[in-house]
Amino acid sequence: MKRTLSAFVAGIIALVAMSCETPNLDDRLATPNFNVTVEGNKITVAWEKVTGAAYYEVGLNPGSIAKTDKTIHRFEDLQYNSTYVVSVRAIATDAAKNSEVVEKSVNTAERIVPAYREWVPTYGAAAQAISNNGRWVVGGNDRAGFVLDLSIDEMVEFPSAEFYDVADDGTAVGSDHSENPDGDAAILIGDKVVKIKGVAELADTYAMSCATGITPDGNYVVGWFYDHNENAYFAQQFGYVIPFCYDVLNERISVPAMGNRLYNESAATVIRSVTAEREILGYEQSMGMHNIIWKDEYTPYEYAHLQYDETTYDPIISMGDSQNFFTQGGSYIYGKAVDYANGQASYAAAFDRKNNNLLTFIGGSVTAMSDDGIAYLNDVPYYIGTTSYVIDTKSGVYDEWTPLEEWLFDEHDIDIAAFEPMTDETKDDGLLLEGVIVVAVSEDGRTIVGITNTNNGWITFVVDFDGEGRPGLN
Repeated sequence: MKRTLSAFVAGIIALVAMSCETPNLDDRLATPNFNVTVEGNKITVAWEKVTGAAYYEVGLNPGSIAKTDKTIHRFEDLQYNSTYVVSVRAIATDAAKNSEVVEKSVNTAERIVPAYREWVPTYGAAAQAISNNGRWVVGGNDRAGFVLDLSIDEMVEFPSAEFYDVADDGTAVGSDHSENPDGDAAILIGDKVVKIKGVAELADTYAMSCATGITPDGNYVVGWFYDHNENAYFAQQFGYVIPFCYDVLNERISVPAMGNRLYNESAATVIRSVTAEREILGYEQSMGMHNIIWKDEYTPYEYAHLQYDETTYDPIISMGDSQNFFTQGGSYIYGKAVDYANGQASYAAAFDRKNNNLLTFIGGSVTAMSDDGIAYLNDVPYYIGTTSYVIDTKSGVYDEWTPLEEWLFDEHDIDIAAFEPMTDETKDDGLLLEGVIVVAVSEDGRTIVGITNTNNGWITFVVDFDGEGRPGLN
């Protein structure tokens, strides 16, 4: 009896021991045998069917894991000239029988950038800015906007948001019109438009707001808000339109320091641009429009370039317009200057901050400028919206301009006249040689962005000085 009991106990112990052992790997599904092919920035993965598999997991690192019951999967819109690790695993109804994961490393193709590309946004937005690194273009017009990734030629449109600046990682800023038709200052994080917290609370009687600039690292945003109450605290200092700054990482909203204002009353104080070092450019609307600069948000602003009569304090000449901006590196302020001594005549102008020198040109305005002194002007020489003209300010000659088409051919061997019209609908509009406006330049000056209005709506075009090949239709 004792021997029988001992045998029984020994059997139970053996069963328990077996249940704690690693499952038999021989029962696993077969490891998938797969091939990878690369076409530009697309990776296609194909494998042989695995007997007993319920579905498959196809992974991409960096990236994500997809589940499919097919034996082929494609990853699209990837980065060019990049290394990815592809993995495939067969999944069984019993997780213990899943196959082993098999991996392969693969490189996407090197990017061949066209010298010329153009887009017609669905909702009519016009390009406004390009990121410092030249990868992202953003636009906004009539409560619609877009973000364009030039590394993959992908445009994402937003029917109720406008964008006016973009960081090097694609973080865009502008205004959200989904609830407030007049717009609320907003930031695009990923694919989501988010209102900037705390802006409305700065106002006594809030109406609207807009974010107009962001540093290349995406950590600092500037803009303005509108307060209907002229007796409100900030409105008494700055006017109805009041500047704000937003520290993204700390979610801190603030109003920059008041400057030593030359004139007692101001109708508006607006921020337009910000550098990587967080220098801020805006304008003050009082006795005219005058550009102002904050060294940082804590230091009172100063006038960018304002000459005035020391007896009457009347302005004589001022760098000042609502569309004046910093170049990407902050070397220049470009746009318009106003000569108050001659009937408030305006000139296309750029202010060289390093040499404290005001440069004026014939034309409507400087619509874009690089840090190395290449100025793009519109309305030259007849003020009728003719094609953009170019002046190399380093030459020291400011009254000789070159048509954009001619300059691109002579300086960069790009013949935009050779490019075919986009579509049958726009072919009658010509080759973007009339009425084009260059609106933005990358920090290295090698990529320019422009717009033109056609029968088919606003066209956004991009010229890459290092590009090649025929134009792309997107």
